[in-house]
Amino acid sequence: KINQALTGIDLSYCSGIGDDGWKALAEGLKINQALTSIDLFGCTGIGDEGWKALAEGLKINQALTSINLSGCCGIGYKGCKALAECLKFNQTLTNINLSDCRGIGDKGCKALAEGLKINQALTSINLSQVHCSGIGDEGCRALAEGLKINQALTSIDLSGCRGISDDGCKALKALAE
Repeated sequence: KINQALTGIDLSYCSGIGDDGWKALAEGLKINQALTSIDLFGCTGIGDEGWKALAEGLKINQALTSINLSGCCGIGYKGCKALAECLKFNQTLTNINLSDCRGIGDKGCKALAEGLKINQALTSINLSQVHCSGIGDEGCRALAEGLKINQALTSIDLSGCRGISDDGCKALKALAE
């Protein structure tokens, strides 16, 4: 039996949950059409394998509108690539918070940009505070290219991305032209 009353799950700071737990959660996302938000803030046990499983669940789920992965430091390029694939299919997810996910970097931004080129549902993405392995100008340029095609995104937060310089700002400026 599927619980159709539950619309939100908050697992913030459940750092003991590893990839196997995320895979189980992903299986639930494939069948539950009531859940609209999931908060995984500070879940440091999630890595690329867990995120790939979640992304597979999100490809199928057509109810979830918001996911908070802030502080999930294990998410890197492979996780971003899986998310980009998910964005090509999922048309209900409107808000993704990837702030302080330090493994993303420029390569992860390039992957996300590919998903943004196709997705027309996402309205907000938070990539703030990704300063350790950093989003820089290259990632910023890739995001700007994706946003030239994407007409849905209304907000992108890159605050604290210390690798972005004048070149990155020039790429973003082109969006206003």
